[in-house]
Amino acid sequence: MAAAKVGRKRQSPIWDFFDYDSVKNKSKCLVVEAGGTICGIFLNGKNPTNLKVHLKSSHKKANQEYLDKLASRPPSPEREAIARPGNMGKERETTTSIMDCFHHRPNSCWLVNTQEHHKREEALVNMFIETGMSTRLCDSIAFKKFSTSLEPKFKTPGAARVNNLIGAKMDKGKQKLKEIIKEARMVSLCVDGWSKRGLTASFMGVSACFYHPPGGQVHHALLNLHRMEHPHTGEAIACCIDQTLDEWGIGEDKVLIIVTDNGSNIVKAVRLLGDRSRKQSGESADGSQPQPGGSGDNQDELWLQSESEESDMEDECGELELDLPDDGENNKFQRMPCFTHTLQLTLKDAMKHPNADSLITRARHLVSAVRKSSVANEALIKKCGKTLVRDCSTRWNSTFDMLRRLLEIRAELNQVLEELSMDTLLTSDWTKLEKLVKLLEPFAIHTDQLQNDSQSLSQVVPCLLNLEAHLLTTTAGKQLAQVLLKSLRERFSAILSPDSPLFDATPAAACLMDPSVSLVLQTPDTVPLRRAAQSFVQNLAATQNNLATASQDDVATARASQTPTSSPPTVLQKYHFLASRMVVNVSLTNQPEVTNSLVTEINKYVDDVKQGVFNETPLQFWRSRTAVYPKLAPVALDLVSAPASQAFVERIFSVCGLLSSGLRNRTTTSLEQRVFLKINNKLLLD
Repeated sequence: MAAAKVGRKRQSPIWDFFDYDSVKNKSKCLVVEAGGTICGIFLNGKNPTNLKVHLKSSHKKANQEYLDKLASRPPSPEREAIARPGNMGKERETTTSIMDCFHHRPNSCWLVNTQEHHKREEALVNMFIETGMSTRLCDSIAFKKFSTSLEPKFKTPGAARVNNLIGAKMDKGKQKLKEIIKEARMVSLCVDGWSKRGLTASFMGVSACFYHPPGGQVHHALLNLHRMEHPHTGEAIACCIDQTLDEWGIGEDKVLIIVTDNGSNIVKAVRLLGDRSRKQSGESADGSQPQPGGSGDNQDELWLQSESEESDMEDECGELELDLPDDGENNKFQRMPCFTHTLQLTLKDAMKHPNADSLITRARHLVSAVRKSSVANEALIKKCGKTLVRDCSTRWNSTFDMLRRLLEIRAELNQVLEELSMDTLLTSDWTKLEKLVKLLEPFAIHTDQLQNDSQSLSQVVPCLLNLEAHLLTTTAGKQLAQVLLKSLRERFSAILSPDSPLFDATPAAACLMDPSVSLVLQTPDTVPLRRAAQSFVQNLAATQNNLATASQDDVATARASQTPTSSPPTVLQKYHFLASRMVVNVSLTNQPEVTNSLVTEINKYVDDVKQGVFNETPLQFWRSRTAVYPKLAPVALDLVSAPASQAFVERIFSVCGLLSSGLRNRTTTSLEQRVFLKINNKLLLD
């Protein structure tokens, strides 16, 4: 049965030598060879060019016959009309009119290189970055119809095109962020780890907080989201941090602090960076080699397997905070434990007390029973519009929020429980609960206060001293208060006690340079802490200004003439427990002169803080007084801009969880791009 031929009539002489089969979509060669047999070769499709190539290579005689037929072929009427005199421009006009049909037809789309198309592509990419939606949406027919209904001339790009645009946008954003970081004097790093749900992949986030002198603003930006392969040892984490510093051009002298949790592997990682720095310094100086040692050498524990396991690991390794040698100039990397993480460990120590543990357990059972009952939940929401809150072992303040909500809706809750014949707490338990909430409330307030992305390091010392004053004066739960006070002093001795071998003066120096809380260090009880903070500021300023380091004699002489006053400061409204117990030293007018210009600026600043009340933020204070304190202002701006916790990195991981949930749970390669652009979007747009 002959194959059916479809389509328009073929006029080319080439078809005298071939036959096209539309069913098989192949062209059969009909050339008769020397032996009288037909060639019979099938060629795919019906492209005349392929057929001509076959004739030229396999059938020379037939090819010559084809060329003769082509030469003797009469011209078509259209070609005759163009060849006539006076019609030479008709072909150009015909071609132009055809192109006009493509460019100016009513429903045509913008070309991809036009400004209008780029503008809408950019808006589409920004939508995916800010909302976190999957780029596969571009491939859906419904979205394409929706986009066409908004702008018929815009051809919606596919998911592959959008992903390429996101990658290009990240490269451009990284280059811009590098230029911004290059202009910063000091950088504070925050490091933490995260595992995806199901533990299918682990990542390490590294962020940088810094003051940007040209812009006069504080920025906190995500630098890298490293994919971490097992095992998550201290060496592997140190390698990732080192890689981040090299990629972003951040030198050792530019790192102010590294804020981390208390996991043994991250503690070892920062110590390894410090050892590596000291080794390089020793080799460049006299070839001496540092001796390995210190806690954490054999603690190559895995990175967090889950949030609950991380909490347990921090609880066990709580004594490892600030496990770094404080040897001044030789220590390039100074680790500071996340304040909120360490404060939660303090609270967990108190929660292990028998009285608190049994009370919280009974409250937790009550909350669990109500939350499991849809009838009780519905009735409770109808009565007060609220429901009970469950606590989470890894979420800060969650236990306090659970207890506070119980007291907040106590009356409505008891009514619902009575109607459903469910058990409630004893009257004595409710009384103990009120005392416990009153005891823990300042801890919750300061935890929220120090979760800011930046400008919170200066609040660490006032918060700790305020909590100490609260625990010393409270009448609610004195036994539990003593447990909290003991744990607080032990865990934060490296911040509050200059006599500690692990003492770090950075938080105290930031407090001294913050005019809103600097009075905290002007009391007789905080003289050693103030001197350590002032010495740290002088050394840091001398390093930045290439000045000689001030001696301790200058510090002591500058503060030799002081008298105490018992009037409580009015600027410390957030720390009312501390303000009620403070006695501030006020300098006398006959203070001896100091020849060191840097010490003179510090003395003048301290006197100004004692005598005046400032309504400005610390950044506004120092920016407006750069001319008054030319050497001190740059150091102060860097110190007050630093963060006290790694809450910024925790928020990054929340975004990671959203971007890798559901059908996108295997997202790994594009995760860093999406998170980087979403977190740094405001900074890159500015």
